Amino acid sequence: MKSLKELLIIGPGPSSSHTIGPHRICLSFLKKLPSTDDIDRFEITLYGSLALTGKGHSTDSIIKEVFSEYPCQVIFNTTETHLKHPNTMQCVCIYRNGKIFKKRYLSIGGGAFQEEDGVYDPKEVYPFNTFGELRKYMSKRRMTDMYEVIEKLEDKDIFEYGDNLMRKSFMTIESSLKKTGYLPGPLHLNDVSKEIYKRALACPSCAEKRILLLTAYAYATSEANARGEMVVTNPTCGSSGVVPAVLYYEFRVHHYAMKRLVKSYLVGALVCNIIKQNASLSGALLGCQAEIGSAAAFAAASLSYLHNLSVHQIEYASEVAMEHFLGLTCDPVDGYVQIPCIERNGMAAIHAYAAFLFAKDISPYRVNRVSFDNVIKAMNMTGKEIPSDLKETSLGGLAKVIS
Repeated sequence: MKSLKELLIIGPGPSSSHTIGPHRICLSFLKKLPSTDDIDRFEITLYGSLALTGKGHSTDSIIKEVFSEYPCQVIFNTTETHLKHPNTMQCVCIYRNGKIFKKRYLSIGGGAFQEEDGVYDPKEVYPFNTFGELRKYMSKRRMTDMYEVIEKLEDKDIFEYGDNLMRKSFMTIESSLKKTGYLPGPLHLNDVSKEIYKRALACPSCAEKRILLLTAYAYATSEANARGEMVVTNPTCGSSGVVPAVLYYEFRVHHYAMKRLVKSYLVGALVCNIIKQNASLSGALLGCQAEIGSAAAFAAASLSYLHNLSVHQIEYASEVAMEHFLGLTCDPVDGYVQIPCIERNGMAAIHAYAAFLFAKDISPYRVNRVSFDNVIKAMNMTGKEIPSDLKETSLGGLAKVIS
């Protein structure tokens, strides 16, 4: 399994597969050019989900930003359907002498990409791929702390890396909570995280206050993402509000130390990395269950570790969080990561907190029959059976009803 650094990255919203991925693809393509002399223009063609929702996801804008020194045409090809991956794009550089250099790429989710005929193959860091194998690895070495596994196998700067990303995530919340106005695009949605936060602070009920604070924090990040700001893939842009919401809540309300929060953040990321390894984080590939479900599992695992729950309970929380998002479709209205995406981040933050409470208070009374590995397999199979119109194409679901 790959490094957590391949999972957690910073990039421009609103979509890890539709903006961060293409952004990185274009930068990579520039580096592979045989020459940068006498370039006439670039032609970038988007296919599949990239073509169908590229406008709403600002894919064309981020591409033109990379090639800003040259004429660049972005073509939305919605007719070619025989694709290796729903997020396919072709980069063509045309020189003044008529020579052409081109490559096709796949944006495979979470900002990761590969050449169409290549493989996504960063170095292997973890000698296991499933939660079951993780447990065996720990048992054999008499380890009880999941963070020790990360510390042992990752680069020495992994804590600093996680600390930087988590602080960035918290700064995004704090900055966004101060903003008012409207999100970009024709949906004309106004920013509401600031108002939800104010209502939360005035709420006398502890239970309701928790729900409103988690919602405000999740909305804050999701609104920043919708504005195209730089966000952390926790684990994707579209689901970037869930994990920061629950950890920021623990930071502000229960005053957990940053060191403990960072360790919890990375443990949750390790759990989420298992999902990426055995299924996908891409909404275009497996539906929103792959994005928001994975984020909820990530958050639930982080909370469980933060509260000193056992490895068994961490797995329980992750499984519960993912299981109850199975079958969730990806149906962004007009291709914008706003409806229902922002609200789903709020709901997933609440759901993740509930999954943590289930693990804490219910798991001692019954051994869960469904393992985390089981639910990942189910998510992968379910996602493959979801019709393509319901996987980030804006051709079905809420996108069709509202449009």
